[in-house]
Amino acid sequence: MFQDTKKLLHRLVEQQHVPGVSYAILTEEQQESDSFGLKTWQPEETPLVKSDSHIYDIASLTKVIGTATRLVQLHEQNLFEWSDPVARYLPDFNYPEITLLDLVTHSSGLQKNIPGFPIEQPEDVRRYVFSAEPVCPRNEVVEYSDINFLLLGYIIEELEDQPFETQIRANILLPLEMNSSSFYAANPAYTIPIELTEKRGLINGIVHDHKAYIALGNTGHAGLFAPLSDLMKYAHALLFQDGAPLFQSHSLAALSHNYTKNLNRDRGIGFDLRKSSDHYALYHTGFTGTFIVLDTEKKAGLIVLTNRIHPTRNNQPFLEAREHIVDTFIAEIYKK
Repeated sequence: MFQDTKKLLHRLVEQQHVPGVSYAILTEEQQESDSFGLKTWQPEETPLVKSDSHIYDIASLTKVIGTATRLVQLHEQNLFEWSDPVARYLPDFNYPEITLLDLVTHSSGLQKNIPGFPIEQPEDVRRYVFSAEPVCPRNEVVEYSDINFLLLGYIIEELEDQPFETQIRANILLPLEMNSSSFYAANPAYTIPIELTEKRGLINGIVHDHKAYIALGNTGHAGLFAPLSDLMKYAHALLFQDGAPLFQSHSLAALSHNYTKNLNRDRGIGFDLRKSSDHYALYHTGFTGTFIVLDTEKKAGLIVLTNRIHPTRNNQPFLEAREHIVDTFIAEIYKK
C-alpha cells in the first residue's frame, strides 16, 4: 500500500534533499512506520536507525497539535465564539474588526512579519506581535503568519488563567500519553540536529524558531518537540476515534470545514485544507521539514519528519518534492 508515496519519501534521501526521514502511514487496516538515511550531513554521517523515538523540532505543527486543538477544546466549553473580536480578550490589540476566526484561518490581514524589528529579549516578542499592522482588510486574503498564532496563544492564556504550555501538556499531551513530547527543549542525545547557524552553531535540542527561542517558551506558533510515536497518537485520535479524548466529533468536523472558500487558499480551524475527492484532508507543515496529512473521512494519515533545514534553510527542492508527496498520498488513498 502507498508504494508511490514511499518511493518519493526514499527519493528525498536519495536525491539529498534531506539527510534522513522518519514517517508513518496510518489506515484502519494497518499502521506502518520507518526511519532511514542519516541524522546529519556532518562528517561522522550517523545513520538514522529505524525507530519511532527520534525526536524532532516540529516547528509550526505546534499550531495545529497545540494551539488549534486547545482552542477547539475551549470552544466546546463555551468560553468564546469564533466570531468574537480579538480585542475582547486582548485589550491592547488595536484592530477591533479582526476576529479569532480571522486569526485561526490566517485571514486577519495582519502583516506576515515586521522586517528589522529587534527581538532580543522575551518582552520583545510580545511587542513585536502587538506592533503588527494590517496590510489588507480582514477576510480578503489568506496570508500565513506566525503573528496570528502568537496572538491565539496569548488568548488561550486569557481564556484559562494558566500558561500556554501548561494547558497543552494537561489537555493534549497527557490525555494522549504523548510522554516523549516537550516544549522549548529536548534531550539532544535523542533529537535530530537541524540548522547550522553563525550565532547558535548547530542547533540541536533547543527550539529553532527565533521568536520561540527568545520568548523562552509559551508561544502559540512553534516550540514543540515530538517523536513520530507521539504524533501517531495524535493522528490516531483524529482518524479513528472521532477526536476522542481531545474533543467531540462535531468539533472534528469543524477542523475540516472550509472557512475561506472564496479566498486564495482553503483553511479550516488551524489546518490548511487539501482537496480529497468530495471533501478536504487536513494538512500542515513545519519550517524545519515536518508535515502531516489527515483524511478523517477516508481514515488515512501521513506523518513525515525530516530536518530539511540542515545544514541550511535554502532548500527549495524539498518544498517542491513535499507538495508532490502530499498529492501522491491523497491520490493513493483511493487505491487502497
